[in-house]
Amino acid sequence: MFSTVPALRRIALGALFACAIVALLQPGTAAAELDAHVKRQLTLNAGGATPTSDSGFGISLNNGNSDSPSKTSSGSKPSSSSSGSSNGQPGRIVMKTPPRAIESPLFEAASEVKLQWDYDDNMKKPPSQITIRGQMPSGYFEPGTTKPLYWYIAQNISAPNKMYTWNTITQSPPGYTLREGTGYKLFIIDSSIGWDNSTHVYPGKLFQFMLPFSMYNSRYAQTNDGVPKDYNPNAAARPTMSHVCIAVLAAAVVALVL
Repeated sequence: MFSTVPALRRIALGALFACAIVALLQPGTAAAELDAHVKRQLTLNAGGATPTSDSGFGISLNNGNSDSPSKTSSGSKPSSSSSGSSNGQPGRIVMKTPPRAIESPLFEAASEVKLQWDYDDNMKKPPSQITIRGQMPSGYFEPGTTKPLYWYIAQNISAPNKMYTWNTITQSPPGYTLREGTGYKLFIIDSSIGWDNSTHVYPGKLFQFMLPFSMYNSRYAQTNDGVPKDYNPNAAARPTMSHVCIAVLAAAVVALVL
């Protein structure tokens, strides 16, 4: 009778060779699929992304950072003659976390978001205090008006290390809970310049920084759909081969030892 063992070994060796080719050509398959999954879930749930009213949530600025924010600045127009800049350009923020290569990052709802930045070479007079402000997606307005709905994440804080930790639960708009969806914006301004003047050009001083972002919910604990609770889509590790290839390798090894 013809033995099937050599045939199985030939098939196993062929599977190993094919799996190696797949691993070389597609090193980021698993991570890419996970990224796509999260973004697909975000899109599918966009219709339910409306922040909901909840009187139990408001702004609380005591989140463990070193400085206690005070009242917002008056927004008085600063003098540009004290800037110390020689080329007439304003200073700008360069984001480090999330990386500036990510134009619209995803932040997990009900989490702490790490923000870290630096200043470009035009920043001749860095702000002694900054204010961080958020904006809700389009369609949400200040009560009784058609003005966009903003809220303060932090006001008049000194940030010598150029970093801040934003608690998305306690530092949300009064009466709202931040929910999964797109269209959010985050602003960082020089408190001495104020909000109203933050888009004016003052040589050597901070020009208003704006970062569009989205919120997502990790559903791993609820549905076990494969998204880890601590999954960070902005810094996902890239494995060297897909889950399918690993399964094929395991089956091939079993066949070889028969």
